[in-house]
Amino acid sequence: MMEVVYYLADAFTHEPFSGAQVGVFPMAEGLSERQMQQLAGELNLPQSIFLLQASENAAPSYQARIFTPHREMQFAAQAFVALGFVLAHLGAVPGNPGDSCILLETRRGMLPIHFIFDHGGLKLVALALTVEPIVDPFTPPTEELAAMLGLPSTAIETKRFTPKIASCGRPFLIIPLRNTEAVHQVVFDFKRWSESTAPATAAQEILLFSSRTREPEVNFHARLVGPDIGPKEDPPVGEAMPAFCGYLCSFAHLRKGTYVFTVERGGRGSRRSLLSLEMDHKGTDRLNLRIGGEAVVIAEGKIQIA
Repeated sequence: MMEVVYYLADAFTHEPFSGAQVGVFPMAEGLSERQMQQLAGELNLPQSIFLLQASENAAPSYQARIFTPHREMQFAAQAFVALGFVLAHLGAVPGNPGDSCILLETRRGMLPIHFIFDHGGLKLVALALTVEPIVDPFTPPTEELAAMLGLPSTAIETKRFTPKIASCGRPFLIIPLRNTEAVHQVVFDFKRWSESTAPATAAQEILLFSSRTREPEVNFHARLVGPDIGPKEDPPVGEAMPAFCGYLCSFAHLRKGTYVFTVERGGRGSRRSLLSLEMDHKGTDRLNLRIGGEAVVIAEGKIQIA
């Protein structure tokens, strides 16, 4: 039997029992892919991340792999933020004034992770990545989209933003809604979805968002729904953020430049997450992003595995 240490962290929040729940295995050496998947299934959290030492002559500091209870993922921003705060909790990151960095080898390539310190403590973990978004304006008609969301057609935004499919490796059907209340009112209707033209698209997850938010510090409120997401689930949205940024840049009214904004998931009292994003919109196929946030380490445990 092998004893494995893990940590539980809440990402994109500074409050315990809020944000996105992540299992972190900072010492995953010797674990097989099958064992990582078993451990992720045992924790049964939205994501678990496993940290391994990079090969001796490799450029990255570590290798990182992310699993849901059912599959391996290429990317999940909340997992990397949680990992960063666990490493700082363990004293594995030099607490230099300003910015420290480690380089992770991930399924989507090399990923720099930056540690921002303030007054001797870790303030923010941010990841930098370059993506090549693919955005498709052809989606099911507004009436079909509204029916599968349990909303009137008037709840879907069609002026400043419109529904599109966007992908940075994993496609999402992105639907703008008129306000945050509409985002919360959505009840996904699997029957209406299956009868629509949506299943013919590659996107199996729907990212809902509104730019009309309740809090002045929040620019967008977002939520994921879809055929594989339970009616009472509100999963983390970090995986969808690169596609969301590509989606935003596809609109002609968004001028070229650097944009800094905040995305909220959930709400006060319902595992609220705040994601800090920065994107360099240059009007090219490549998009430079930085996604960051806080996290809280809330528990430590051990698991015996054969």
